[in-house]
Amino acid sequence: TARAASIVMHDFCRSLGIPILILGHTVNSEVELYSYADFDSVDGKDAYRLMDMSARGCNRDGAALRYTAERLLKRPEKNKILILISDGQPYDGSYCGTAAEADLRGIRKEYANKGITLFAAAIGDDKPNIERIYQSGFLDITDLNKLPLNLTSLLTRYIK
Repeated sequence: TARAASIVMHDFCRSLGIPILILGHTVNSEVELYSYADFDSVDGKDAYRLMDMSARGCNRDGAALRYTAERLLKRPEKNKILILISDGQPYDGSYCGTAAEADLRGIRKEYANKGITLFAAAIGDDKPNIERIYQSGFLDITDLNKLPLNLTSLLTRYIK
């Protein structure tokens, strides 16, 4: 579902000329990031890399969000939206539960103060927990057929 949602978002943004970065992340003793699409694609083959997206191991969302937000801060565009697609709560050994949730809320607030609007798009059975963590930044993207309409609505609210 995350792959399909990423493909829809990639197509949507590219068709409107909106720069997009799509990264994946997992943890294998340290945070690993996977680049599927970049703001300024070097070879124009991002859509093919998106097809290689797959589920991996644990997720340390805080580290991945910070890395991505810092990249986004360097962009010249005025409006900056970061969307995390998640199938569950953050989990990596000791990075879990209320401490991880507090970390994510803090990251969301920190980067909101720097001009980045963060959303968490929930897929899977853990939607209530994702909504609890991200509150007004929660997006339910279970129905991918509605995703283009939801993205249009989202962008209309936050891009002026």
